[in-house]
Amino acid sequence: MEVDIVTIDGPTSSGKNSVGFLLAQKLGYQYIDSGMIYRVGTYLSLKNHIPLDDVLKITESFQNLKLEIKSSNGGLRILNNGEDLTDILHTREVTNNVSAVSTIKEVREVTKVIQRRLGSSKDTVMTGRDIGSEIFPNAKRKFFLTASPEIRAKRRFNQLTKTDSQITYEQVLQSMEERDRKDSTREVSPLRVPQGAITIDNSNMTVEETVNKMIKYIYA
Repeated sequence: MEVDIVTIDGPTSSGKNSVGFLLAQKLGYQYIDSGMIYRVGTYLSLKNHIPLDDVLKITESFQNLKLEIKSSNGGLRILNNGEDLTDILHTREVTNNVSAVSTIKEVREVTKVIQRRLGSSKDTVMTGRDIGSEIFPNAKRKFFLTASPEIRAKRRFNQLTKTDSQITYEQVLQSMEERDRKDSTREVSPLRVPQGAITIDNSNMTVEETVNKMIKYIYA
């Protein structure tokens, strides 16, 4: 039986993860945050002191991933080879390097295989930056979430201060604007609105409001 895939793409802190998780719950689908795959691989590369220009070794790190994604207490836990890495994947070091790692063509090819395998196993809501354009281009239900840079930076700042009390809003905004530029101009799988996707600006919307709007489109 063919599985149903709902794709949600968008820039950093556009609400993809919160929205995707709640939407999956309401639909009774599994939820996969594809960005976590890149963060796990980046974290392990940094942990093992692999230079970020060593394409071969970084790609091997991704090839050797043994990922498990589990629901726990209303959220997701990301495990690799049995080790729960969830709480260390949004550190400043990982965040500052994940964009560079995710632009490596060989890494993206390996990750595509992982994403398609996970998503094809059952009805799925998957979020990322190229899910509707590259990973599941034939999905019938595609969304692109966005919000103003200032709103997204505030969301990100509130998240990061939980693990980094020294970071400032200005640093987050500057980093986010640079990340947006890199993501939208990179040669490999640039961030873009997938063909046929419905764009939703949730700058002034709650997660619940965003999900309810998406469900109206899904069941229209």
